[in-house]
Amino acid sequence: MNPAEPAQPAAGRSAESGVPVVSVRDLTIEFPTMDGTVTAVDGLSFELPPGGALGIVGESGSGKSATSLALMGLHRGTSARISGEIDVVGVDVVSASDAAVRAMRGNDIAMVFQDPMSSLHPQFTIGDQIVEAYRTHTGAGAAQARVRAVEALDRVGIPDAARRVRAYPHEFSGGMRQRVLIAMGLVCEPKVLLADEPTTALDVTVQAQILDLLEDLRADTGMGLILVSHDLGVVAGSTERILVMQKGKAVEEGTVHQVLGSPQHPYTQALLAAVPRVEVSRAERRAANRADREAAAAAGARPAETAAPAVPAEPGPSEPTATGATASGAAAEPAGPAPGASGTTAAGPSAAPASTGATAGVGAGEPLLTVSNVRQRFRIRGGLLGRATDFYAVDDVSFEVRKGETLGIVGESGSGKTTLSRMIMRLLTPTSGSIVFEGRDITRLSDRALRPLRRDIQMIFQNPYSSLNPRMTIGDSIGAALRVQGERDSKKVKGQVQDLLHRVGLEPDHYNRFPHAFSGGQRQRIAIARSLILRPKLIICDEPVSALDVSTQDQVLRLLSQLQDDFDLTLIFVAHDLAVVRQVSDRVAVMRKGKIVEMADGDSVYESPEHPYTKQLLAAAPVLNPDEARHRRAERARLRQQSTDPAVSA
Repeated sequence: MNPAEPAQPAAGRSAESGVPVVSVRDLTIEFPTMDGTVTAVDGLSFELPPGGALGIVGESGSGKSATSLALMGLHRGTSARISGEIDVVGVDVVSASDAAVRAMRGNDIAMVFQDPMSSLHPQFTIGDQIVEAYRTHTGAGAAQARVRAVEALDRVGIPDAARRVRAYPHEFSGGMRQRVLIAMGLVCEPKVLLADEPTTALDVTVQAQILDLLEDLRADTGMGLILVSHDLGVVAGSTERILVMQKGKAVEEGTVHQVLGSPQHPYTQALLAAVPRVEVSRAERRAANRADREAAAAAGARPAETAAPAVPAEPGPSEPTATGATASGAAAEPAGPAPGASGTTAAGPSAAPASTGATAGVGAGEPLLTVSNVRQRFRIRGGLLGRATDFYAVDDVSFEVRKGETLGIVGESGSGKTTLSRMIMRLLTPTSGSIVFEGRDITRLSDRALRPLRRDIQMIFQNPYSSLNPRMTIGDSIGAALRVQGERDSKKVKGQVQDLLHRVGLEPDHYNRFPHAFSGGQRQRIAIARSLILRPKLIICDEPVSALDVSTQDQVLRLLSQLQDDFDLTLIFVAHDLAVVRQVSDRVAVMRKGKIVEMADGDSVYESPEHPYTKQLLAAAPVLNPDEARHRRAERARLRQQSTDPAVSA
């Protein structure tokens, strides 16, 4: 295949040729609950032609994952009630015997799950796990299975596959573990690969590599692909058709050009409006957000509603969790933005002056935080003699953060972003260098001396569910900081917590509920409330929206923008999503291998990048234009071939 051209469908891959390899007719999935029945999927129908690529998109709770599990027959043995027809390569998944469905899995259809670390057993080598999958589905001998495992790893681009087949999951990066899962799915050469959010937690360059790999494999093998994602940018260049789901129903389906170019349903339009775009500047985004809030306030909306414009509603409940309860419990997650409300269409260059790289007054503000030549060294033991080597996760980093501004820090996984954040929080003590906050060097303060500092510097972590105690009510979790700081009046604590819940878009009577009763977006709002309870001066946001769907992500970003204005906050926003970082940041620092390789105002970094690594990140960012997405993929393929082929290089 010529890498300079987009991948074309293999023979027989058009929608008009061949019997569909997947056919779903009037699929309904219901879960019994204590209060009745929850319908996760309601009358869903679609087809996948041989070798075709279908993208299924929608918010969390739309029914995407429930549909994926039903295609694999994984609802068997659970409380789920399934009606309708599911035909996978001639197997009626709903009525077939357990033996027939087991034979179908792996051989006819295979699944790549979202979290590879949860899908891979930490105590077995990746080779053993691929071998087990191959032998289970084919009955092959151990030696033959081992050969197939090495071939599968080599096919998905694992270097030195014959040696790495003996490695354990923890010895691989996130992107490499995802490749291992794809290898496991492909080892039996299925006719359909079902990928459920395969790139959600990956940085942009690794995400691009995984999507390129799936497209190359599809072109080479002729397999069909069902790509499930909440990110329309992910499916834009990787599928031929898109199915949009909302609350269990298919609200729109068509070719990728039709759905992304001329969306007909208000919900699809809202999803597109919520997608962060690299070309939208910070100034445009803030102008649009403020205009939305002013319009909502004029209409009498409370502050929480101004941060979450409503998606046009469709009837139907939320998708159930594994226990059968709705993900949000009794509290519904506020819907996403209305079309054009994200700042991508509501505000153009005329809506606000061009960004100067700082919000109003920021440029002349005093430095709130000064980081000077900080390093974080870790001692790594290894090798034949067990000798220790030094690894610098952060290496000679310096920058300032002015009062009232937002500094974005962007880079791939392993670039040192989180380690740097933890040093600023003094969860880690720098090996060398200084961190000065409000004129005071906090680098070597004792734990006792750090206690007052905790009021002024707070952190929003990436995974709100992991950072909330599941046995504490959210009221107790948020109020704990006040109690640690010496507040003993329980009524006063409860009043402040309830007021803050209201400010972040939740109900005050949610005080006594537990984290499991909330959706992902609501839990992130709880985490934001907890970071604000002490009225800090600086908040470090460490990947606060990376695991959220685009509309919930948009809500959280709007909320942060509103709270920054209301509380005069200074933010450090750490993320691997370049579009998100641009829209929230006055200045942007690009990190690679522990160093800042480029730092400037947001517009300069995105419109005139100087460092090759910054250019590489921008080239890997997903785009909504299908033709542009395929052109970028072809260009990446050309560059890969050029770097490995001396003849082409010459």
